[in-house]
This record gives sequence, structure tokens and C-alpha cells, in this order.
Amino acid sequence: MIKRFAERFFCWFCHPDYYDEIVGDLEEIYQRRVNQGERSAQWKYLLQVVMLCRPSLMRSFSHHTKPNIAMFRHYFTISSRNLLRHKFYAGINITGLAIGLASFLLISEYVSFETSYDRFFTDAERIYRISTVQMINGEETGKDAMIYQPALAALSEEVPEIENYTVTYKFDELVLRQGENSISEKGVISADTNFLDIFNYQVLQGSPREMLAKPNAMVLTESKARFYFGDQDPLGQTIQVLGSYNRPFEITGVIEDVPENTHYKFGILISDASITDRFDYNSWNNNNYYGFVKLRKQVDVASLVTKLEAFAKKHVAEETKERFVLYPLQDIHLKSDYTYEAEIGGSEKAVMFMRVIALFILLIAWVNYINLATARAVNRAKEVGLRKVVGAHKSQLIGQFVLEALLINLMAAILALLFSELLLPYFNQLVGKPVALHVWQDVSFLSNLLIFFLVGTFASGFYPALVLSGFRPVAVLKGKFRNSRQGATLRKGLVVAQFAASIVLIAATFIVFRQVQFMKVQNPGLSTEYVVGFGVPEVDNDRQEAHRSRVRAFIEELKAHAAIETVGGTSGLPAGGDIGAATNAMHIIGLSEPTDGTTYLQGNDEKFLEAVGLPLLAGRNFDRNRVADTMVVMVNQAFLRRHNVANTERAIGTQVQFGEDTNSKFEIIGVVQDYNRTSLKSSIEPTIYFPYYHPSNLLVKLNPARYQEGVAFLQDTWQKFFPDTPLDYSFLDDRFAALYEQDQRFGEIFGIFSGLAIFIATLGLFGLSSFMATQRTAEVGVRKVLGATVSGIVGLFYQDFLTLLGLAGLVSLPVVYFGMNTWLESYAYRIDFPWLLTLAALVMVMLFALITVGYQIYRVAILNPAKTLRHE
Repeated sequence: MIKRFAERFFCWFCHPDYYDEIVGDLEEIYQRRVNQGERSAQWKYLLQVVMLCRPSLMRSFSHHTKPNIAMFRHYFTISSRNLLRHKFYAGINITGLAIGLASFLLISEYVSFETSYDRFFTDAERIYRISTVQMINGEETGKDAMIYQPALAALSEEVPEIENYTVTYKFDELVLRQGENSISEKGVISADTNFLDIFNYQVLQGSPREMLAKPNAMVLTESKARFYFGDQDPLGQTIQVLGSYNRPFEITGVIEDVPENTHYKFGILISDASITDRFDYNSWNNNNYYGFVKLRKQVDVASLVTKLEAFAKKHVAEETKERFVLYPLQDIHLKSDYTYEAEIGGSEKAVMFMRVIALFILLIAWVNYINLATARAVNRAKEVGLRKVVGAHKSQLIGQFVLEALLINLMAAILALLFSELLLPYFNQLVGKPVALHVWQDVSFLSNLLIFFLVGTFASGFYPALVLSGFRPVAVLKGKFRNSRQGATLRKGLVVAQFAASIVLIAATFIVFRQVQFMKVQNPGLSTEYVVGFGVPEVDNDRQEAHRSRVRAFIEELKAHAAIETVGGTSGLPAGGDIGAATNAMHIIGLSEPTDGTTYLQGNDEKFLEAVGLPLLAGRNFDRNRVADTMVVMVNQAFLRRHNVANTERAIGTQVQFGEDTNSKFEIIGVVQDYNRTSLKSSIEPTIYFPYYHPSNLLVKLNPARYQEGVAFLQDTWQKFFPDTPLDYSFLDDRFAALYEQDQRFGEIFGIFSGLAIFIATLGLFGLSSFMATQRTAEVGVRKVLGATVSGIVGLFYQDFLTLLGLAGLVSLPVVYFGMNTWLESYAYRIDFPWLLTLAALVMVMLFALITVGYQIYRVAILNPAKTLRHE
């Protein structure tokens, strides 16, 4: 039994060329041993068989010749000749794939750049921002990216999991003077000595631990140092800071330029010791700072939640309902929905949509290849049949056709790299970011791109290769393959998928543009045309009275000009200007109970409403001539809605009380119509307006007929009163338009690549319909002989494509509805789902397809039957 098993196994394993000789020797040895004991001889026989299981004796389990270099060279030659013989279809395939790959590459660069924000810092995964949230009944009702200045030092002492921390302050603007030039700088932050330990920018000059240690110290980035001092050594030199500081700052260091892919950009650092005399620096009432911590290794972040809650209860007044949270540094750019971010962040949903469109474009291009390859299989059927007859195995044929697909994809990839390189400057301009400078240094991005390309190439080439290699030689050589439907079902399914993707992209583009246009033209509730806004220069405390008189004189001189209708003052300009907020409970005495929630606080003078055309619905405006107007406020409609007051007149004369402090009561003298202070992505916030007669910002309403004259007079008058400070003004409508700049860019990007997707799909359909029309030339000729008209033939061909397009519409409509509704939900003010635009996208794709197919069919239908049937 043992010997029989060993013999069968060795017969299966051993190469036939060696089998007879080896088995004969084994049998002789066995016969000699059997005299000593049969069982022992059988076990020794098995042992010898096992010892003979060597690779050199192993039979070949494949029935065909193993591929070698010569065979691959032959495959390459055949594939090249086939491409040259069919230049039209090869051109369609290569062009479609090149455009698809180039689009995929550019979008991938953009996505990779957007997701790379703040990841270049050492131990970035351990760096968190401490932010403030307002919790009411266990729910977050307000989120603020900022925190109180003393919170970080106290937190570091009470929470041992914190390894290091830093506190920074971001200036809206500082005016610097170097020599005779005054420059308005917006990228200025204050920082402590820990800042460069957590954010490890390379220090080019100066000592990292000392450059921010003393008051009036300034650190420049490399480009700023070059801007201010050229080739001179900046260390030890000074730059005068004007405004409320009005003193020289010494340059104590130079660091590398801040990369574009960080959420916290700056060009100048000043030591935090420089601002302690200007701000209430150590106050728990001033949360205007950005605080960052670096946690120790292997800290469980979830375990810190309770510690942060206990810390907030200990240090923050309970009535504010505030808590502190850890927010990952790497998530801020794309995921943060906090107010008062250092800059406008990106959109995680936008990145997701871009990933989808990149995938759709590439899939459409690969579907083109699969459709054309399977459709043209009939032309290569005899080639496959003959190769099988002479001994070619199925795996060899698959290898050849996959190699052909790889060759086409490689040619397309080379063209795609060329296209993307040529288009990079325009693409960077389109997205507003230097994306290409980053991703080509990312090994992970390049490796993922290569893997995706190889997998996609194999996937797109394998099915056509499987179809082609599956032909039966007898049927093919008898000419019966023409009636086969092999590959037709998949081909139709891919056409449906291709055009469903095209409909989704076009419809999504229409909806994005409609939403952006809706936000841009929507009236925010105030007049934005011909209104200019700008900040008033700041001065130190010793010069406040003289400065206020100068500002007042400046305003009066502006108002005296005929091109200027009025001048209003405010603490925060509309369209994103910073204003204050209160988080403690409030109530309108006699009308409502104490109600929690964030209430925004804005200071305006008596001309603000007139300057922006904001209606006063009830009561009166502020009046600087009324001595008693000190504890008075105006409120907006949203504030009354929060407190369930429907009648605006009822609120006039009542008092608002802040928290439980009976001394914090303010009389409501007016109710102002709601307006959107920021973009339509956010709802209108409950707001209280205080009298503010020494404003930090001015709004100038210009005469529409003479606005250019008014702007010129404003510039001249500014230079007269504030010669040391550059005038940095903007029109209010431009400020609101800037809020939607990213949405506008997203719409443009989406539109361009959706157009490319349609072009690729149409290009593939052009090639497919051209081939199919050519294949049915004889059928068309017979139909014409039997009396069919050209229009009848075109209509007959249209039936199949209309069915496929109808299926594509049925597949795409639910995808568009659910996908775009999800995107629209991120806007507080949004359009209703536009079914007409979605149907317009469907009609548009159908027209493209029918025109493309119709041209090819008509070209065949008008041929003379005598020519088409001559060789039949």
C-alpha cells in the first residue's frame, strides 16, 4: 500500500524524460531490500521518493511553452503593428486615456496637497489646538477656534499628558516703517519661546530659544528679510512698528518661509512679551488667542476629555457654558467648522467630490478602451483562431493582449505627463495654490499613483484579452463568430455606466454653479454697492484724544464732498469682520426667561445703518448728542426670535440682562432688520448693537454717479490725515464676493473636468459607433435595396442607443439627488434641488451622444448599396 502510493505520487511528480530510468533503479533497490522485510522496504522506498522530489526532476504542469524574452519581443512587435495598422482607433484610445490620466493626475495632485496641510511638522500627529465650545444640554451650540491666554499655562500644569504648549495672537494688520516706506502687513503673529519648539521651522539666523524671549523682538521669514533688507544682514537691525505700538522692533532671527500647505501662515513673528502692555494679557475674559499643545507619546486623547471638562469648570465662569476641546492640527484645514479660524479653510466634501470626479474621468477613459477592444474583437478573431491552431495557449494570448493594453496605457501615460506638465501653471492658477510643487516630493503619493495605474491598466486590458482569447478556433475559422454576442452585454453595461457618470458630473456642475450664483446674487440684507470699507489707524494710549479728533475731522471732511453720501463707523466690517460675542445666558426682562446661546456683540455709530442701507424696523437709532445714551442697545430680529418675541414694538423700552448680573442691563431702543454678516453658509446670528462713537472701521457710501471721484477724494484725504499709514480699502460687494471665492473655484474646477469627462465619453462613443456602423455596412446596403430610407435606418440604429441612454438616466438621477442634496445641506441658505437642471444635464448628454452616433450612421446610410454589397 505504501509502495503503491509512492509510485503514483512519483509518476505524477517526475518529468517523463527521467521517469522510466529512475523508477527502474528504485525497483531494483526495493527488490534487494524486500528479503530483509517487506514493510521496512516499502517505507525506505517512500523515503527515497521523497528525497527525489527536486526541482530539476519536476515535470512541467503547463501544457505550453514558458514565456521568454524573445516571445515578449514578438508580442511587442505584433502589438505595435496592430496599433499602426489601425491608427484611427488607436488614436481614440490613446487620446482618451491621455486626457483621462492627465485629469486624474492633476486632480490627484490637488487632493494630495489639500490633505497634506500641517503634516510636515515633526510629530504633527501629537499636536493639537485647544479650542472653545459652548455646551448647552449636552450639545455644542457654539465653536470658537480661540482660547484665553492664561489657559495654556494652567492647563500644562494640571494635565501632565501635555509635553509642551504655545500661545499665539494673530494681528489683523500692522503698519511697519523701514526707511521712508510704510508697509501694511497682514501676516503678523505674536508667539512665545515655545512656538519654534512645537512648529519646527528651520532657523536660518539667530537662536531658536532666545529670538522671541525679550520685548520688541521680531523674527522674519527668509522672503520678508530679503524684502526689507535685501542682501544686508538683518540681525540687529530695526523696523518701526507704527500705530498703537509706535516703537522700533529689533530683528533677532530669520526662519525659512512658511509653506503654503499650513493653516496658520505668517511672514513676521513678534515676541509675546511685546504685547503685554497693550492687551489684557493674562485675563480669562479675553479669548482672542490661538493655543497649541504637544502631547506626550502614547497618550490616549479620549482620556483627556474629562480632564478638560474639569479644567474648564475650575477656571471659566459656569454661566458661559464653555468647555475646552483638543482639535488635531492635521484636521484643521479640511474638517474644522469653528468660528474665528486663522484663515478660510478647505472643504472635506469638496476634496471628496474631486476624488470622485477624478475616478469617474479615468474610469470613463478605461471603459472607452474596453468597449472598443471588445467591439473590434471580431476583426482579430481569425488571428486568435490561427494562433490557437498552431498551439498558442489561452494564457499566452491573454498575456499578449494585456501587453498591448499596457503599451497603449504607457503611451497615454507619457502624453498625460506631458499634458499635465504643460497645464500645471494654468491649473495652479485655477486652484489658487502651488499644488505641483509639493506632491512630486511625496513618495507615498507616487507609489500609490503607480499602483493605481498598473492595477487599472491590467483591469482594463484583462477583460478584452479574456474575450479575445476565448474564441473557439473551429467556429472562428468557419466564420461563425460574426453572429456571436460575446462581450455585447458587458459593452452595453459599460456604455450605460459611462454615460451615467457623465450625467452625474454635468448635473453636479450645474447645481454647484447655481448654488454659488444664488449666494452671490442673494441680498445679504444690506446695501453693498458703492460702499467702501477700511480700518482706522491705531495709536498708543498717550495719543488717543488727539487721534480721535483727527479721525472725526477726517470723517467730516469726507462727508462734505458731494461724491460721498455718508460715513458710518463700526467695530467690525460686514462680510467677515471680527466682532465680539457673549456666551452667558441672557433674557429680556418681562418678556423672556434666561436663554443660553452665543450672542454676537457689535459696536456701531449713528450713521452705520444709513451707510449700509439697513432698515430700522422699530424704535430709534443711536444719538451721540444724548448724554443718557450710555446703557442702550439695538437688537436684530434673530435676537428677538431666540427670546420668542414676535412683536418688535413690544421690545422697545425693555431691558436686556446679561447673565445674573443686575448691573448689566441695557435698554432696547431699536430693532434692526436681519442681515448676513458672513456668507450664506451660516445662518443669521442673534446680535446686539452697542453705541460706538470712536469706531475702528469706517464705511463710506459713495454717490453711484461719481463713485470714482469719491474714491480719489478718499485716497487724497487719507494721505492728508494719515500720511504714515497706507489706505487698505475694499468695496463691500467685493468683500462679500470674496467669501464665495473657494466655492467659485470649486465650481470652475468641477465644470472644466466634467467637460473633459463628456469629451472623453463622446470620443469613445464616436469610435465605437464608427466601428459598429462599419461592421453593419452590408446590412445597411441590404435594407436600402429592400426600400429602407436613410431616416429609417438612422432611427433603427438610434433605438439601441436611446435605450442605453435611458438606462443611464435612471441610474444617474438617484445618485445626483442624494449626492448633491448632501452637499447642499452644508449651506444654511441653499437652492431647492433643481430637477430641471438635472434633466437638462440628461438632455445635454443625450444630444452629444445622438449627434455623435447619428453622424457615423448617416455616413454609412448614404453610401450606394452597389458599393457596400459588391464583395458580399
